[in-house]
Amino acid sequence: MTTKPDFSLMDQLISQKSVATGMSQDIENAPLLSGDIVSAHVEDLVPQYGFLGSYTEGADAPYTKIFQNTNVPFSTFICGVQGSGKSHTTAVMLENALLSSPYLGYLKAPVSALVFNYGEFSNGGLGFNISEVAFLAAANKSFPGHRVKKITVLTSPSNPAINRIYARLPNVEVIPFKLKAKALDIGPLMALMAVNEKSEVPLYMARVESILRAIATETKEGVFDYDLFKKRLAMENFDPKQTNMLEMRLGLLESFLDKTGKAPEPQFRQGEITIIDLSDPFVTPHTACILFKLCLERYMQSPTPGKMVVLDEAHKYMLDNPGSKSLTAYLATLVRLQRHKGARVVISTQEPTVSTDLIALCSVTIVHRFTSPTWYAALKKHISAMDDDKAIMQQIECLKTGEALIYSPNTALGKNDDGNIRKATGRLLKVNIRMRVTRDGGESVMAI
Repeated sequence: MTTKPDFSLMDQLISQKSVATGMSQDIENAPLLSGDIVSAHVEDLVPQYGFLGSYTEGADAPYTKIFQNTNVPFSTFICGVQGSGKSHTTAVMLENALLSSPYLGYLKAPVSALVFNYGEFSNGGLGFNISEVAFLAAANKSFPGHRVKKITVLTSPSNPAINRIYARLPNVEVIPFKLKAKALDIGPLMALMAVNEKSEVPLYMARVESILRAIATETKEGVFDYDLFKKRLAMENFDPKQTNMLEMRLGLLESFLDKTGKAPEPQFRQGEITIIDLSDPFVTPHTACILFKLCLERYMQSPTPGKMVVLDEAHKYMLDNPGSKSLTAYLATLVRLQRHKGARVVISTQEPTVSTDLIALCSVTIVHRFTSPTWYAALKKHISAMDDDKAIMQQIECLKTGEALIYSPNTALGKNDDGNIRKATGRLLKVNIRMRVTRDGGESVMAI
């Protein structure tokens, strides 16, 4: 039976949010907060926060502190040329989320952090720079005791030379990066076995995929049996050339497999950092991205309540390859669901042309110095505050090391006369990023 509509009852379904309720939500969910907002609401709406830097409203206006809201999930895109301060800013954001210190603010619940790093490694590591994040394991001489509890670095098993470089730092443990064979499925197995990811799949690989599908169907509870997979492959009549190619693919795959189940696992504890550095002459950017995605999936399934994902020097591996596209798609989903996942995502790259789809999804964009019109055009597509091309480009070119333009429309800057929050909508804030309290490993090497 159809009931008659009652228009008066519908009024009860209309939200009657008060100014106070809207203000509270704006503050609680703001990724960045001014010092005035923090001091006014430190007892209720801002339970934890970290000092990011200072900004000014104008040439003659006093400087105002700006804080990172470490209580709310957020996503940040950081770009700029080498030496402009992007790695420094990334480290500062990690310090705010991991270190409890009166210099920084108040932190009741530190997150765990997962950092991806990949770069060219040759000549035994001559000239190779480890992840700048690793230096958070050591305190700045001016701030004794300010360091993260522990950093675990996962490295490629085929590149032991990199272990010696990381081992020079205190409070750093280096272990091989291994995948549990039983935790894999067809997708990553096929991706890892691809030698040339841009070529068409050979016919014999179609037979391999058929075997994988059959095993996946037969296996109970979705647990993959790698030994059974090898036995089925041995029963196939591959010609010598196909056998050689298959062995090459399996060799790469098996170098990352923990078939015994005894390899140490990262713990992803609060207040600690896990770095995955797959810099290795035998690991391509495509393979690195596939492995990063697998580890990210494992990380997001861990019980740690607060999580922070950092893509360090993303321009070195987020290239035009299937692995990068797969990782980008997963990151995009993670950013969209960040509030449900309790995730913070930071993407640090020299080039904003890398994974531009992610810029539009990020709640904070931090722009350090650069001079490329192409980079400017990539940012402008996603940032409404970049209308005056000539003036803003000149402002970016003139940024000093450690200075940045920040676009974050939901940043809470203060309160209007009517009680509503004054946000940074349609604005670029010029911010001077604070000093680090941990050791700075990215300082430029000078001749004198």
